[in-house]
Amino acid sequence: MKIITSHERKTTAFVYYFFAFMLLWEWLRPLQEVTDTANTYIFVIFIGVGFLLLFLKLRWYVTFPIKMILILIILHGLYFDGIFFRFLWMEEFIRDIISNTSLIQSGNWNNITSSYRSLLFFILLWLLVYLIHYWILFQKRILYFLLLTLLYITVLDTFTPYDATLAIVRTVLIGFFMLGMLHFDRLKIVENLKVKRTTSIRWMVPLLAFVLLSMFLALIAPKASPQWPDPVPFITAIGREDDAAGGMKKIGFSQNDEKLGGGFVEDDTDVFIHVSADRHYWRVETKDVYTGKGWEVSDPESKLEELTNVAEKLSWTDERVETKSLTSSVTIDENYRHFHLMYPLGLTSIRTDQAMSFYLNQNTELITPFLDNEGSREEFMTYEVSYDLPSYPINEMRKEQRFTDKPEGFIERYTQLPDALPNRVKELALEITADKENQYDKAKAIESYFNSAEFSYETEDVTIPERDQDYVDQFLFETLKGYCDNFSTAMIALLRANDIPSRWVKGYTEGDFIRNINNDEKEYQVTNNNAHSWVEVYFEGVGWVPFEPTKGFVNPYEMTSDYGNVKEQDQQEVKDESAKKEEQTQEKQVQEEKESTSMAANPGFNLFGSRLAHISLYGITLLLLLVGFIFYKTRMRWLPMLIINKYKKRTDDEVFFQAYESLLKQLDRFGMKRREGQTLRDYAHEIDSYFQNGHMSTLTKNYEKALYRRDNAKLEWERSIELWENLIKGTSS
Repeated sequence: MKIITSHERKTTAFVYYFFAFMLLWEWLRPLQEVTDTANTYIFVIFIGVGFLLLFLKLRWYVTFPIKMILILIILHGLYFDGIFFRFLWMEEFIRDIISNTSLIQSGNWNNITSSYRSLLFFILLWLLVYLIHYWILFQKRILYFLLLTLLYITVLDTFTPYDATLAIVRTVLIGFFMLGMLHFDRLKIVENLKVKRTTSIRWMVPLLAFVLLSMFLALIAPKASPQWPDPVPFITAIGREDDAAGGMKKIGFSQNDEKLGGGFVEDDTDVFIHVSADRHYWRVETKDVYTGKGWEVSDPESKLEELTNVAEKLSWTDERVETKSLTSSVTIDENYRHFHLMYPLGLTSIRTDQAMSFYLNQNTELITPFLDNEGSREEFMTYEVSYDLPSYPINEMRKEQRFTDKPEGFIERYTQLPDALPNRVKELALEITADKENQYDKAKAIESYFNSAEFSYETEDVTIPERDQDYVDQFLFETLKGYCDNFSTAMIALLRANDIPSRWVKGYTEGDFIRNINNDEKEYQVTNNNAHSWVEVYFEGVGWVPFEPTKGFVNPYEMTSDYGNVKEQDQQEVKDESAKKEEQTQEKQVQEEKESTSMAANPGFNLFGSRLAHISLYGITLLLLLVGFIFYKTRMRWLPMLIINKYKKRTDDEVFFQAYESLLKQLDRFGMKRREGQTLRDYAHEIDSYFQNGHMSTLTKNYEKALYRRDNAKLEWERSIELWENLIKGTSS
């Protein structure tokens, strides 16, 4: 019998480290799909280097500098400018560490910079590599880490869009093989065995063969169908009620749009408050390259340049387009973690109390007050913007588009589509616009296409395309449901298939009305729920024009007949045409419903035998009961919209009193019942304390004025309708 040689021990250690590296890699694979993390390969390289250094058994005073230098090189390449070995960037890096450490101490996690998050993640991986090394080489155990890995990937597979099918197979294969090898090592230690040189190999080969055979048989063996209802929907529903979101992401602005799709839950976290005279969207940035999975930018290396003159750097419309000059003041919430400007279309100037400089990314039109996030939220909280809000001339947009005034490459940039885009998307685009003769009518036809009954707005049950699927193709031909990203991206793909230049815009809607400041200005609250994406189409002689394909949303921008010549007759024709289309759609839906009802009521329409008919009847009854139960359980989500639609457009003298009573009943359903003998004002204070605003008290005062001065009820309702609507909406959250 021979003692195991040093060479054999190194071979065994190498196998252990390799498989440990593969196991830890499984923790990193999902990050790019379920989080905003990009460039995950750098973390894979780091853990590979960590295991390699352990295998070489170098001293700590050698491995520590190597790992630190590797981390610094990666962080410098990702987040800092300048030459690495001049170390001028280190001063900025140290300031970043100090400022972020203070943020952690104060519990302000949202404002931690990406560079500091990456540094912490590298340190975590460093510790994990050493911990796994200790478990394998000294404890000769891997079961706990294997179970944690399986739990991690199965939870992600269940509650997120990540497909862990292959990950589970790889993990089980690696894990079982390592369990067998480590068990053999423990036996040798406990029994003090001295084995031949080839004994480990003779143990390793049949073990691997047994694991592979077991996996193969498990894959091909027939499997029973599920015997119990899928608990995931119930678990995720409970999670959403508790704001756990069932593993789904929350709505809000995200910088990484490379992989779109998947559901989200609402998030009413405050973003900013603005005082404005008109409703409009708030832009943040644009993107121009559709990849088939999401959006990227054509020039990712584009640098920020100081924005000294807004009018020179940013121009969205032709000088002949009629505009009205407006101003808005903005106050950003102190916990908002992004440092960028939210600004209206037609921006002309930015003013701050500190006379702050602003920087523009010309490629994406992102405006930021700081270079490389070097400032703090306290420095950038409030600002005022001036802008020229345009009215777009329809007659001009219907003219032939030659694009003679645009630089070389403009059309190619904004009509780009991925080579792998399925042909049926292009065929659909041509089918929708077949009878349209100009670019504007084609764009409107595509925009109207998404308002058909086939499409539905959905935020939770939204799928992510598989590896070989196109994001737009899946939405247009398979799911037909989604939110703004689905609708806006699909419209751009259809536009570009018609050679119409268009781009993707991200930002926020106008938000929720809070109060009137004066006759002209109103205050609005914008939250993460108002994050939105829409479409801009370029017209020669007009400029970039916003379009709104998302079902349930209305384009806030005005369309006129021609340059500075807004004829009421032309406007009425546009309105009549829109109303006619809507009426035709409704008639078609009514006809389809009648045909469906007639077919169901026809006693001769029976394709099944009598036994199957009874089963179908029972199934339909159960389905109706289930639908009724779902409607009852979700009434707090859909009932507020019915109440709002019932009263909002009424202008009679009794509407205020009936609407106020409906609000009291809705608050009772919400769980805030008015106590017996409690005055309306006391009850209003209680409601305001819960919602942390003064809407109910203000509404109640107006209600009492209307109650005691009946001749003024209609005017008080007009003043109070937005307060009432906000309170009704508050009960649906």
